[in-house]
Amino acid sequence: MVEKVKKTVTKTTATLQKKTITKPTTATTTTTTTSKPISKSTTTTATNTTTTKPISKNEKITIVNKKENNENDKFKIGNKIEVCVKEIRDFEVITNFESYIGKLHVCNIPLPSKEGESVLNSIKKGNTIICYIVSVEHTAKIMTLSMFEQLKPQTKQFKIGQQIDAIVYGLTSVNEITCWISPTQVGTIEIISNFKNIPQFKQFKEKNTFIKCLVKSIGVDNKIYLSIGKESISNEKIKVGDIMIGLIKEIGNISMKIQLYNNLSGEIRLIDINDELRTNPLSIYKTETLIMVCVKSIGKEGILLSTYKSLLGLKTWEMNPKYKHPRSIKRSIKNDFIIGAQVWGFVIEKTNQIIRVELKGQLIAILQVEDVGPFLLSSCDVGRLVRVVIASEPTIEGSSQIVKAHLHLDKTAPTPKTIKIDDILPLEIVDIKNYGLFVKNRKVSGLAHISQLDDEPIDPEQIDKLYSLGEFVLGKCIGKERSKEKGKTIFQFTLKPEHFQSIDMEQFIKCSWDQEDPIEEVFQPIKPIKTISTLPIKSFLVELNQLLESSKLITTTINNKQNKLETIEEEDEEKEIKDQNHSGGDDDDDNDEFKSTSLISSNILSKKRKDIIKDNDEIDEDEITDSKKKQKTEKNKNKNKQEQEIQEREDLLANNNVAPEGPQDFERMILGTPNSSYIWIKFMSHYLGLSEISKAREIGERAIKKIIPSEVLEQRNIWIAMYNLENLYGTPDSLLKLFQRSIQYQDPKTMYLTIINILENTGKFERTEEYFKMLFKKDGKHSAKVWCRYGEFLLKCNNIEVFNSILSRALEILPKKKQIKVINKFAQLEYKLGDIERGRTIFEGLVSNYPNRTDIWNIYLDMELRDKDAIKSSKELKDKIRTLFNRTIALKVSDRNIKQFFKRFLQFEKEFGSNFTTNEVKKLAIKFVESNN
Repeated sequence: MVEKVKKTVTKTTATLQKKTITKPTTATTTTTTTSKPISKSTTTTATNTTTTKPISKNEKITIVNKKENNENDKFKIGNKIEVCVKEIRDFEVITNFESYIGKLHVCNIPLPSKEGESVLNSIKKGNTIICYIVSVEHTAKIMTLSMFEQLKPQTKQFKIGQQIDAIVYGLTSVNEITCWISPTQVGTIEIISNFKNIPQFKQFKEKNTFIKCLVKSIGVDNKIYLSIGKESISNEKIKVGDIMIGLIKEIGNISMKIQLYNNLSGEIRLIDINDELRTNPLSIYKTETLIMVCVKSIGKEGILLSTYKSLLGLKTWEMNPKYKHPRSIKRSIKNDFIIGAQVWGFVIEKTNQIIRVELKGQLIAILQVEDVGPFLLSSCDVGRLVRVVIASEPTIEGSSQIVKAHLHLDKTAPTPKTIKIDDILPLEIVDIKNYGLFVKNRKVSGLAHISQLDDEPIDPEQIDKLYSLGEFVLGKCIGKERSKEKGKTIFQFTLKPEHFQSIDMEQFIKCSWDQEDPIEEVFQPIKPIKTISTLPIKSFLVELNQLLESSKLITTTINNKQNKLETIEEEDEEKEIKDQNHSGGDDDDDNDEFKSTSLISSNILSKKRKDIIKDNDEIDEDEITDSKKKQKTEKNKNKNKQEQEIQEREDLLANNNVAPEGPQDFERMILGTPNSSYIWIKFMSHYLGLSEISKAREIGERAIKKIIPSEVLEQRNIWIAMYNLENLYGTPDSLLKLFQRSIQYQDPKTMYLTIINILENTGKFERTEEYFKMLFKKDGKHSAKVWCRYGEFLLKCNNIEVFNSILSRALEILPKKKQIKVINKFAQLEYKLGDIERGRTIFEGLVSNYPNRTDIWNIYLDMELRDKDAIKSSKELKDKIRTLFNRTIALKVSDRNIKQFFKRFLQFEKEFGSNFTTNEVKKLAIKFVESNN
């Protein structure tokens, strides 16, 4: 029994830290553990010998818990530890400490002395660093660390205008740089609002760079927008001549829409894109690209921008996309627009009566379709670069200057006095008789007798099947005679093919200035940083929040209550010892008594723990009420700031420097620019966003009445906006009534095709078919464009049977000059949406009937070369294309066209062929040049 007591004494001395118990040293102390009753004179020895009793199970559990607490003392929040750097990631340092992994965020690392330096410069892999524990997750064995002795809050409250330290994460979108502003929060720097040029933000190429920022604004979704420096660009008013960064948002046929700072938007028109005029100036640009722009003008038409080298300067201009290939011919922009001047411009509108050409700035040239003639009308499509001759002094119409002009021709238009025998000229068939064709070229009229139509005799009954009204033909003058009845000279022409074997049709129906520049690739010049995904940030924040929550529940609350619980346990232990000192009896009785007292103490502990938790809950509720009061005061401050921002916005609206946000703002803008369809449509969309459909309709009707009739394009934009409104929110009848009104003021065919596009894009195919039927009844069947559009619609609806039969119907109705266009377009549709073999068959029929039409050959090649992946994987397709190229270089056309085919052939072999096939093409080209010389 004595040996048992000795063992228990040694155990209790090792575990109990607060109470130190000495071993008995005399024989009397060892004998006092017998069953004899203890006298009053030996109370002191009795108190010492009570510790020799065996320990109960409950007390053993408390001893184990104390051991664990001693082991976890080193992982207390705020403890200083020495860790080893294992890995350096994008925005955190991974460390090792015993069996735990530590995560050190860049915001918990001391900042460098200078801006622009990396926060992680002083930390290397394998180094040991001193850190402090922020939170611990014992189950996952993960710690959050900081290098600051005084632990900073992981989430902060920010105010607008506050200066803060930020650490760059990277370019997360084309126009946004994301920065860490706390371990759990990120801020966004908008590029176009903070940098004046592209090199300024190239310093953000390196991650974890330290910069100082200002809190610019806080969004509804708590997204924090930052600005660099004390003054942001967004505080400056935009002026003419300002050079800034813009973001391409939309690329159309005649302009690009550019986003500027403060939600402003500008426009770059075709004439303002490049000092060196090109046929396809928009081909190298793409949306969501940053470019440098210069503010050219601010007026009723909005903000007009330019990318001229002369306005941007050489260094700034070099930041923008470049054209890799030289132009086919030299062109220059002239500033003198006197009568007789030959100038270049881009076609911005084409109707049945007039063609509008933008020359420079707000100077518009008006061409009459009758003066252009049927032969050159295809050269004047919208977006095409044309050369015109000024024919009048400018007159002011609205915000633009208007001049009359005519298309520049290589040769003067033929007249009855200038035509000589054997002259060849293009002719249009104006009447068909059983004895011949009546033809015309401007003021020249003549007859091609049936005997002069072909080398072989033609049956008079077949003449109307071989030729059609409006068809273009080449004729050679073989005689003329004066008609006394009509009072004019009638010319005789021959159309026999023997006279035109070595003549290219293009030289008569195309001007020498109408030459396409080489095809350019889309180019994106600004790549300072690779765009980074925000997914690592999101996953990190989720993981961090889980870690913080678990550590708060497990570690923080226990540490906060540990001192109170330890004091309670000490008091209970003292009570137990006192009770045991006053009690007596055998060892078995003592054990029973020890068990009962330990149970009582555990119940007391559980009750007191609950009381402490309740007290802490009450404290948390008080903290919540305090935080609500703080939020209310911050809301009041934000209201005052919002009022100041409204006042500043009103000042900006007066100068057209900011986008309107409410009805009053729009009304002010409309007073200054009543003819701007852009503002009217924005006003309509404002009410649509509020689900006020009737008010949006009223705004559209006001716009129709307010915009002057001469602004045809602006009015058309309003009609189209109202089409979309009725299509989405109206009924089929309301849309039909609106459409019938619109075609009274606009070109009917244009409006028909517009509403067809709207209905088709919204998936309303049955109503689209109805409008096509209406269009065909209203002279649409004589338009090649309408038939081509109808064929495209049928293929998109997968109506193959009707599509296959529609081409023959179109050829029966259309004149022969338009048949080529329709056949060509249907062949392209087969390649893109239908059967490629059928498209190939149609093209073979075209080139066999018109072997010298190089435009058809080029389109044929384009269709064959469009699927590059199929060409690379199919040897058979490569051989077909080589055969096609060999046929083109053997054509009897001009040397200029043959050279273009050789260039394409050589480019094809370089991309898809071998060195041997490339050299073979070069040999063929050399032979061609030598034979011509």
